[in-house]
Amino acid sequence: MNNIINLYINLIRIILIVLSAYHIKKRNLKAVLSAAAVVGLTFLPYALERVMDIQLDFLGRVLYIAIIVMTVYLGSSLKYYDKYYWWDIVIHFLSGIVFVSFGIALSKKAADLSSFSILLFSFTLSVTLHVIWEVLEYIVDCMFHTDNQRWQKVSASNNHVSESAIQPAGLVDTMNDTLVCIAGTAVSCVIWWFVLT
Repeated sequence: MNNIINLYINLIRIILIVLSAYHIKKRNLKAVLSAAAVVGLTFLPYALERVMDIQLDFLGRVLYIAIIVMTVYLGSSLKYYDKYYWWDIVIHFLSGIVFVSFGIALSKKAADLSSFSILLFSFTLSVTLHVIWEVLEYIVDCMFHTDNQRWQKVSASNNHVSESAIQPAGLVDTMNDTLVCIAGTAVSCVIWWFVLT
């Protein structure tokens, strides 16, 4: 399994390096920086393993790489958030699964935990990490006047919010993200219950 994941990660890195060369030629600095950030973030699981002895499971590692490519490179640089209304939903659902994998990896460091305790901790950690994610989006929006939470009155991302929504776009976006992450977390915990018991 490690050979497969290493091949997958190295393939993503090579593709991003090639795309960076293309973006340099097109003078698209934002895309180059995003690709470089993704390549850097692909090393985070190795750092966790070396420094903290925490190793994500196979699915968690595959989805982690997919999420950082989807958010940092495709979502932000290539504007997939604006092009596809469902893009953000998929990312938050998958993030719930990855956060549960991280919780289970952390739980393995504790001795003699029941399956219920492991999954309760992982569920709680996943929801907490998502809340931190949303808070960071809010802070970035406030500091740099970006539109991660779709709060601006005129937004390129109106497709994130239904025309029938009675609440402001920023609230709808944040709550949708939270609900979808909780759904991904719950589905992951149910599946893990059968794996752990």
